[in-house]
Amino acid sequence: MPTAAAFVVLALLDAPWLVGFTLAAVAATAVAIAVATSRQGERQRLESWLHGLLDRGTASQSGPDSDPATDGIIRPVAGLARRLRRAEHDNNARQLLIDQLVEALPDPILLVDSMLRVVQANTAAKRSFAISELPVHVGLVLRDPGLLAALGAALDGKSTSDLTFRPAIDQRKQFAARIERVDLPRGGNGALLALREETEQVMIERMRSDFVANASHEIRNPLASLVGFIETLQGPAKDDPEAREAFLGIMAEETARMARLVDDLLSLSRIELAADQPPAETCDVTEIVDRVVDSTQHFAARHDVVLERRGETALPPVQGTPDQLHQLFTNLVDNAVKYGGSGKTVVIETAYLDPAPPSAGALAGRRAVVVGVTDQGPGIAPEHIPRLTERFYRVDKARSRNAGGTGLGLAIVKHIVRRHRGELTIDSEIGKGSTFTVCFPAR
Repeated sequence: MPTAAAFVVLALLDAPWLVGFTLAAVAATAVAIAVATSRQGERQRLESWLHGLLDRGTASQSGPDSDPATDGIIRPVAGLARRLRRAEHDNNARQLLIDQLVEALPDPILLVDSMLRVVQANTAAKRSFAISELPVHVGLVLRDPGLLAALGAALDGKSTSDLTFRPAIDQRKQFAARIERVDLPRGGNGALLALREETEQVMIERMRSDFVANASHEIRNPLASLVGFIETLQGPAKDDPEAREAFLGIMAEETARMARLVDDLLSLSRIELAADQPPAETCDVTEIVDRVVDSTQHFAARHDVVLERRGETALPPVQGTPDQLHQLFTNLVDNAVKYGGSGKTVVIETAYLDPAPPSAGALAGRRAVVVGVTDQGPGIAPEHIPRLTERFYRVDKARSRNAGGTGLGLAIVKHIVRRHRGELTIDSEIGKGSTFTVCFPAR
């Protein structure tokens, strides 16, 4: 506009050099327009390149066409973009590694936000507490007042908490919990809940305590009887031959009972020590079963019980320790004789199955050698069957002690079967007897 006004004034004055001045002004204006247009295009390319860097680094790292006016901006910005991309890549890699480590942990891990919602949980936590979707309120997952109070304290910035609890969905389980306050990635307070299941340790401790109590009880009773008889023989019955003979007989029985208990405890301990060492030798099950039947005939006759041998005799060998298999079958036959009742028959049957049925457990579908011992006793109630192989567990304690049992026979059977990679099944019907079946993998 000022240039146009100048031209108008010069035209009115009829200046002689108007033409030259006009040409110079037009040329200068054209050059200015060209330079401005070039700078405008350069600015647009630079702006586009910078936006490309913001768009997760899709722009070229070298920048637009080199220009002295923009090189001072492009070089440091490009270097900063490269460093930011490397930092982002490293952070993503670290985050992925952390996520994988947390997922791989066997212990449940829960992240709770300030609204008491579980916003993140690993696979172990989802499996243990039946978490199907996130986020979910922690009160729906862990319904324990003490745990919820500790979470609230951690979110308020108080000290770390350690406690134990039992989840509402399964009271048989027990967990140890550690609660730490954390800062959430998007701001705000959160709490990290790290859990460790202690169910197995609690069960082991309870079994150890029960074992010590039962073993002490089993040994204390005969010891108390022996002490009483000895005091009687040393005092009132000192000169009574008949009482002495009767007491000595009872003392011999109690001593034999303690000896059997100690032998069974030692045998069970040896078997458990070798539980992770499968037998290296092979043996003939038919031969072992025949020897057991022959050696228990006299015992069965004393109880007025008939032993009947049935089934196949041409069986393939199995991988096993002959002495332990002999002990296993002897325990099963002795139990069948003692608890089957006098005047009854105990059947010992052997068979070869190819393949084994689904009832054979882990051996289903494989070649197996099967030995079954069936009695005609009163049978076993279904609620007792799962616990029959526990140490010192008895269905009828008085009858078992009167029969001379130690309460460890079936526990020994279970551990021998486990060491030989076999399967033990128990079938019983009240009033019709019981069948104990052992399956071993055939070589």
